Amino acid sequence: MQNISHSKPALIYAIAYSFERASYYGIRTIIVLYMVGETLQMSNQEAVATYGWFSLFIVFSNVLGALLGDLLVGNKKGILVGGTLQTLGCFILCIQSLGSLYIGFGLIILGSGLFTSNTIAQFGKQYLINNPKLLDAGFTLFHLAISIGSFIGVVVTGYMAESNFNYGFIVTGVLTMLATVFILFTNNNQGISSSNYKNINIDKRLLYIITVIITSGIFLMVYESTYFDVYTIQEKVFDGIDVIPEVYLKTGLGSFFGIIIISILTLVWTYVYTNSFFKIFLGLIVSALSFIILLFIPETPNSLSLTIFIFSAFLLSAGEMLISPILYSVTTKFSNPKYLAIILSLITIPSMLFNKISGIITEYSNEISYNTIFLISVFILLVFGVIAYGLSLLYKKDDRIHLSKEADEFLS
Repeated sequence: MQNISHSKPALIYAIAYSFERASYYGIRTIIVLYMVGETLQMSNQEAVATYGWFSLFIVFSNVLGALLGDLLVGNKKGILVGGTLQTLGCFILCIQSLGSLYIGFGLIILGSGLFTSNTIAQFGKQYLINNPKLLDAGFTLFHLAISIGSFIGVVVTGYMAESNFNYGFIVTGVLTMLATVFILFTNNNQGISSSNYKNINIDKRLLYIITVIITSGIFLMVYESTYFDVYTIQEKVFDGIDVIPEVYLKTGLGSFFGIIIISILTLVWTYVYTNSFFKIFLGLIVSALSFIILLFIPETPNSLSLTIFIFSAFLLSAGEMLISPILYSVTTKFSNPKYLAIILSLITIPSMLFNKISGIITEYSNEISYNTIFLISVFILLVFGVIAYGLSLLYKKDDRIHLSKEADEFLS
């Protein structure tokens, strides 16, 4: 009988990463306000620029952390070192000075890079070794941990920092410290019996990985490009309506729907197996449907507009939750686990390019009606949906995923 349970180490890695993400997003919530506050008194432009560099270096530190974890110190040791550095960085921010800000940033950047890349790799290996069929469910669970962690981090850190920024920094430091402690109770993926391997053509492996990277990037580009148009409709629909608290609207309906949807999907994918590209196909179709529904909202909203908008937001969140976890799942299935952290850190870089493209599109689409933008988005999503469906048929032949010879030797 097939094992349908998530292993204890996998759950610990997910919980640890949830705490780390709570810390990271908590810092992001308050750091610009701290920089422009009474102590540092930066201008808005300088604070935003500093934050921009911080975010950029975080991305590249993930690659550095992966290189160190895979090639030098080992993944688990990399996580422990990273968690310690990130914890110190958070606490150093409590020393309110410009020098402490940059030292704290530096430690958080290095620490987050080591923690993030190696934790994701270690999490994926738990399923790759023990039950590859649960990889999609596993990374959906991991995404749920991220969603819960980021939500809690934003709320708790923001609340604590309202009275004193140091309280917020202490909270983020404690969260990262707890995340690091959890890692002490995980394994090194050594001495675990691996399943039999089956060689899959390298061209197919590259096809699957590259396609899922591009598809996820396209979805992100469409999502970001339509953000302001969707927000414009939201303001019209909810103007003068007190049914939903304003704080929910400011945070975004999607984030609340997302946590509910991904919780359900984690349970469903654990017990019902569907191949990865069919999930992506469903996500793209559902997302396209969410934009089609928005076309039925008139310029002057009527009594049905509220229901239509909420349903559309629900479908778009469902599309995101169907697609996002699969990027890591497919990449993990078809990569050599010996270099998994490196590969997983590199696949996030193309998303920066797609995000940049979405910014350019938004800048030059001011003169285009949002209905036209939605129609174009629907067309793009449907085209890639057809591609994803075609790949789901091809993928069935390689759906019994096993370890490569190199991974078998490395992990045995």
